[in-house]
Amino acid sequence: MRFGTISAVWVVLAAVISGAAAPAVHGQAEQFFARDRNVAVLERPRPEYDAPGVRSGAFIYRPSIELGLEYDDNIFATGAGEESDFIATLRPQINVESTWSRHEFTADAMVERRQYFDFSDESVWNATAGAAGRADIQRGFTVSAGGRYSKLTEDRSAAGLTSIAAEPIRYDAGAVFGELARESGRFRLTGRINLDTYDFDDAPLIGGGVGDQDFRDRDELAFTARADYAVTPDTALFARAVFNERDYDLAPPAVTFERGSSGYTFDAGADFDIGGVARGELALGYTEQDYDSAAFPDVDGLSVNAQVEWFPTQLTTVTLQGERSIRDSAIVNSGAFVATRASAQVDHELLRNLVITGRVNLGEDDYEGVDRTDDRFEVMASATYLANRNVGVRASLSRLDENSSGAAARPDFTENRFVVSLQFRL
Repeated sequence: MRFGTISAVWVVLAAVISGAAAPAVHGQAEQFFARDRNVAVLERPRPEYDAPGVRSGAFIYRPSIELGLEYDDNIFATGAGEESDFIATLRPQINVESTWSRHEFTADAMVERRQYFDFSDESVWNATAGAAGRADIQRGFTVSAGGRYSKLTEDRSAAGLTSIAAEPIRYDAGAVFGELARESGRFRLTGRINLDTYDFDDAPLIGGGVGDQDFRDRDELAFTARADYAVTPDTALFARAVFNERDYDLAPPAVTFERGSSGYTFDAGADFDIGGVARGELALGYTEQDYDSAAFPDVDGLSVNAQVEWFPTQLTTVTLQGERSIRDSAIVNSGAFVATRASAQVDHELLRNLVITGRVNLGEDDYEGVDRTDDRFEVMASATYLANRNVGVRASLSRLDENSSGAAARPDFTENRFVVSLQFRL
């Protein structure tokens, strides 16, 4: 394990934050860092249509169950010989939240069954459960922690062996985090540590054989330090440093290449709420990931992280997002790819109980070490109708186009999906 350096830095910053200048009063923190002048359409309370939940002691439990039917015209995400199928979905879940005046606790759990009508080998179970809490130590000083465990399956459109696997690739994912935050006047300091783990099952291949996925099993440790300064009550400037270590379970000779790496991102930007019309966060910087094996080239370049919400009217929210980052590859001969993402979403409250949504996603995955670039274009439209506090209906239509280029490219494909679901809530 190579996590000692990051852990030491975390301890030092924790001491700095906890021993920072005297805490600001509650009003000062709200004045300089509150970004709540508007509420997004999808977050807006609708008392006449929101399920009340079940209150017990200091907690509110919100159980629900969703029944859905989906049609997919290319379930294997192939460029030729497309196969279509109907999929029935069952998704019970529960959310829990505290009602304390100070501190906070939330938890959730979800189980999903996807049952294919014709291609039963594609049927899967997914599940996830998590919890998080925040302790208000004193005004302006909070400590947060949480964790999540999930059993999931990769979508057939993902890179790697998904296109030639005889059944979906299953994996376990775990995540824990801890965070310290301190506000004092115009200043805010934040330190955060994340540990994510991934464990992939081997994939039986079409035509026989097994695709070993153990080379993807890994732990990812990331440490983030951030300092904000509020220039005005509406705008804060910040600088951020993120350090990471990616430690793989297998090393040569069990695998051909050592896939471990370490990296960092330095960026700076602004967090703002302009006149209640737009709010968000924009950051630009530099990122680099250095690989232990000489077979994998080091990767560096521009880092982008942006999310902006625009409120043209009280009934409409426009959300713009952008990202450029370095991610680990699922392809054996490639250590990483540079992921570039951009999206635009419009949510409009057509009626008090009817919300329509349109979304466009653009993406490019530029692989290092192999000649391959994947370009994606996705459009989606949906409508959500709340019949009353306990019953809701949602319908969505989406189209995904992927074009892959280079000597190691996968076949291009398109995929259209139509989903209708019925949700019951307490």
